[in-house]
Amino acid sequence: MFRKVHHIVRTHGVSGLLHRSIAYVYRRGLRPYIPKQFVRYGGIRICYDRSWSDCLVPRTWLAPDELYDDRPGYEAALVAGLNETVVLGDRIVIVGAGLGVTAVVAALRAGPLGTVECFEASKQYVEVIQKTAARNKAANVIVRHAVVAKSIFVYGSGCDLGPVMSASQLPPCDVLQLDCEGAELDVLRDMTIQPRVILVETHGLFGAPTESVASLLAKRGYTVSDRGPAEPDPSCHCIKNDIRVLLASNNNYSESR
Repeated sequence: MFRKVHHIVRTHGVSGLLHRSIAYVYRRGLRPYIPKQFVRYGGIRICYDRSWSDCLVPRTWLAPDELYDDRPGYEAALVAGLNETVVLGDRIVIVGAGLGVTAVVAALRAGPLGTVECFEASKQYVEVIQKTAARNKAANVIVRHAVVAKSIFVYGSGCDLGPVMSASQLPPCDVLQLDCEGAELDVLRDMTIQPRVILVETHGLFGAPTESVASLLAKRGYTVSDRGPAEPDPSCHCIKNDIRVLLASNNNYSESR
């Protein structure tokens, strides 16, 4: 401890030590007892909270996993697509559910007679999705721990990947959402289901460019609409990295319920 304090004083001075000490007292002594606020992504309560006082202190006082602000534009194009296409009683399959925001949106749209089945590669994020669903009372969300097709870029711990399953094992559904960080081309090539609607977040930076995904959807008999960048982004991250959302409609949809 003395060595750490000595290093801080040498590097940042006495004022730096004082600043870090106050931050430590806030994080460890005060923050755990301060009432929490919901954090909303895309209008949905996610599984993380923030203390109401966090906005009153310097952000440098907080650890990276405590820096949560509302993100109204989170997965905006996917959320809009689900709100537009999901109807009561629909069966929805989601490959790559992330924080569970789109799973909750789909579950609320489909209602108690509908189902949302998620396939998530990361064990850590399986738990995150389940917590987000519980927080929003979305009891019709089921989460499977599995990699569909192959893992290209998976959030969470690299050692907690689920078993690999073929896209041909995906269950029949009315709406399919793919947000699988580059594996979308492999899923679309190998799947045997023909949902009424397919929503795909493309990832050109991971080898699944929008043009290729759109072409494959068209070959499968879908009418494809480009809904633009996945999220509103002042830094143009989605535009630069070709992260867009495609909505594909199957006018000949006839899978039985």
